[in-house]
Amino acid sequence: MGERKQVMDMRSNTDGISNAESNEQQRKWTNNLWDKKAKDSLANYDPSRAHLNFEVTKGGKVQPIDTSKSIQQKMDENLSARGIKNPNARKDVRRKQRILAQMIFGGSRDRMLEIAFGNQEVDFTKGTDNSHLTRSNDIEKWAVEVYNFVAKRFGEDNIVSFYVHLDETNPHCHCTVIPVDEEKNKISWTSVFGKNPAEESASLRERHDALYEEVNKHWGLERGSNMAETGAKHRSTEEYKRDLVREVQSLEYTKEGLERQIHRMEIKVKSLSTMIANLQARKEKVNEEIELIARQFGQEGQDNEQLAKKMQELRKELMDINQKIAERQRTVDETNNEIALTKQRLTALQSEHRRAEESWGDDIDKEAAYLKANMNITYQKMLMETIEPLKPTLSEKQKEILQESGFVELTENSKDVINCALLLALRYVKAATDYAVSHGGGGGGNLTGWGRDKDDDDERWWMKCIAQSAAMMKPSGRKIKRGR
Repeated sequence: MGERKQVMDMRSNTDGISNAESNEQQRKWTNNLWDKKAKDSLANYDPSRAHLNFEVTKGGKVQPIDTSKSIQQKMDENLSARGIKNPNARKDVRRKQRILAQMIFGGSRDRMLEIAFGNQEVDFTKGTDNSHLTRSNDIEKWAVEVYNFVAKRFGEDNIVSFYVHLDETNPHCHCTVIPVDEEKNKISWTSVFGKNPAEESASLRERHDALYEEVNKHWGLERGSNMAETGAKHRSTEEYKRDLVREVQSLEYTKEGLERQIHRMEIKVKSLSTMIANLQARKEKVNEEIELIARQFGQEGQDNEQLAKKMQELRKELMDINQKIAERQRTVDETNNEIALTKQRLTALQSEHRRAEESWGDDIDKEAAYLKANMNITYQKMLMETIEPLKPTLSEKQKEILQESGFVELTENSKDVINCALLLALRYVKAATDYAVSHGGGGGGNLTGWGRDKDDDDERWWMKCIAQSAAMMKPSGRKIKRGR
């Protein structure tokens, strides 16, 4: 059985809760957006389990998530009812204060799934119907205990929202808290969490200890140890490799995928905005033509019947234009919402990435930096070699050379090629194949027995890995020269 550690993460917020983030926590999504989320290879939402999500409200009451008000609306009403001002709401504010604490509570995946679903098995295959699953009473009890833990420390009136998600890979809670100085009845992060980094760190350690003793101890979730407490710096080569594979496949791959996804959606919004502008221009022209015809009716020498027919055609075109504008604007709004959500996921992922890097030991950093630096040097040499055929002129023969040499993969898909090559260099052939296929590549066929020859020096070995990776990243049906 793997480790069973508790999870408590917290980040400060100066801007309040956006509608996009509120909609995500409340799962206030249209069917169309749910469908996109379910199909997104970068996401882990399961619509068939969404009905199992719940919230904990005042008094520790468990109920379905109420989407009638956004988190920001709840916060504004909370502050207004108590006569507390939001210091960042002033128009002349120069330096925003930290006005919210956004917390996530959970634990190691296996134990949290056990608490949430008991002996029921969850199928995490995308598209699987898990609607038959029922929510265990244990997850409700655990969530209420966590809610009471937060209420005891920060005041129940200061809890804006507390949502529990059972439709993702690992069950967890999202809790939003306003840091209020009760004596002064004002928002004050420093009064609640500490006046400086040292006090904040000590406060965080105390909360971790208290969460374990008061809640998670009897739920079988252990108090985690951080490097500052244990002094641990070194891990074995095998542990390093496992972490590196997880880093490449789960963090770096997802981060780059999110960046590409944001870029594609921004291009889509720009294109739609241009279409809307063109439609608006045509709409103005049609309206001008309609006004002109209206002025011509009844004038001497005008064919009123023809004018009426033309007027009818123009009005029909105007209706079509209005419908197209409305449809494209809806798509723009939905896409902008997705961009906001994706950017939030990217920000959260980058924070996770930084935390992962901080937990690595010195030797791990050196080995990873050495391997990747040399891989990049070799990659650049290979890239220059593929450009050589371009120098005279781009004849049909040279285009064929570029196609066969893997130029497209090495230049346009460099990050994915490097990541896949890194896995090959670490001898994780199956992981490299899965990585290539998940990124649109053909996978490179049967790689049984593929590896480093005894006569290969480092550079030759890296060249093989990069060339093989480029072949694996190429879509099925096209061949390129490989390093073997």
